[in-house]
Amino acid sequence: MVHFKITDKICQELKNHLHNGDGLEALAFVLCGRLNHENNDWLLAHEVFLMPYEKCTRDVDYVSWKTEHIEHLLEKAKSKGLAIVKVHSHFLFNSDFSELDDISDKSFFESVYGWSNTDLPHASVVMYPNGSMKGRCIESDMSFKALPKITVIGDSIIEYNNGSENTAIGIEFIRNQQAFGEKTTRMLRGLKVGVVGCSGTGSPVIEQLVRLGVGALVLVDDDLVEHKNLNRILGTSSDDANNKTLKVDAIKQHIKKIGLGTEVFTFPVLIQESRKALDSLASCDVIFGCVDSVEGRYYLNLLSTYYLVPLIDIGVKLVADGRGGIDSINGNIHYVNPGSETLLERQVYTQEQLAAESLRRISPEEYEKRKAYFDNLDIESPAVISVNMTFAAFAVNEMLSRFHPFRYNDNRKFSHTCINLSDWDINTKAVNESKSKSAIGDIGIGNLEPELELYVSETVV
Repeated sequence: MVHFKITDKICQELKNHLHNGDGLEALAFVLCGRLNHENNDWLLAHEVFLMPYEKCTRDVDYVSWKTEHIEHLLEKAKSKGLAIVKVHSHFLFNSDFSELDDISDKSFFESVYGWSNTDLPHASVVMYPNGSMKGRCIESDMSFKALPKITVIGDSIIEYNNGSENTAIGIEFIRNQQAFGEKTTRMLRGLKVGVVGCSGTGSPVIEQLVRLGVGALVLVDDDLVEHKNLNRILGTSSDDANNKTLKVDAIKQHIKKIGLGTEVFTFPVLIQESRKALDSLASCDVIFGCVDSVEGRYYLNLLSTYYLVPLIDIGVKLVADGRGGIDSINGNIHYVNPGSETLLERQVYTQEQLAAESLRRISPEEYEKRKAYFDNLDIESPAVISVNMTFAAFAVNEMLSRFHPFRYNDNRKFSHTCINLSDWDINTKAVNESKSKSAIGDIGIGNLEPELELYVSETVV
């Protein structure tokens, strides 16, 4: 399978250029990072080149150009192993590729494969006036295969699927369909969702995703079930605690007993220590971050940027007063899409916290020497299932609203949701575009990503 993913920002640039109102076909190219995982390929929009109108011959149903005008793109694709997606305009909604398109694509992509050092696929896409798209991948033998899935990622997540209408909806999900419609219910069946952290918040997130009919889950957590977890991890038992069962294994067995057909991939690891876990998460459609760790958040944000995976980060803070009461109950849900402010920019954590936590993992002895300089890194917070379930439900509904916008206001207004149960108060706000040059420059770079490894600087610590 080949899956093309593109940000809403690049998609809007393409639409403005390809459908400028003059009624003539136009052309653009998207350089894409790659992800190759388990015999599937992802083309991840990284950089767009809008072919100047004056360098094309344009008509109402035809556009031609000279390859010499994009030799710089071919050179860049060759040197960095990037894919090329050719995009041109069609004015008749849902019209297919024409015979002229076939001739043009074969001629152009023969040149592309002649320049490149790989037989990995490229793609050709048509865009319609409303911004919707249809595409096909071009194999090295010049054969055409329909792109099964094109995803536009922004404040909302839009999928253009080829063939998903054949996905059967089980009777178990009929009442979900009554709420969200047939299209969304089928879409959920085709989703692969990652959940990092499978304890107090992750467990109820997983439970909801399974019962909503999500097709596949990637579960990442390196911990064992303990008796202190039994107050909030669904499906676990005292036998799991006694037998020191891995949390991901206990939850996988629980999902199997539910019997709704969700495929489960488990990784009992820290994501920053497992390339396999990172690759599996990169192949997801959405990731839920249900971790307390700063390092975990840092890496998930990097994955979101590099591989165009929307991230929903959940933070829960329940503060006890030490006398059997509660001082405050707060939760924050952040929706992070590539190009939006990072969790660091949103002040979810600081550089100092990141360095301290990394030091504790990489060099525990050195961390103990400097422990006095760090703030409460080892203190456990109270955990109560009713609190965790509340924030987990908000987070899952956050995901649903991105695929199926059901709120009265635009999704952009809900990038950060802050819930204070002590005041019974909910506040939401938009966030800005990222100002981080590295984050912006690394959008969609895929397999070109820098080593996902933290180096702790003496200066930073």
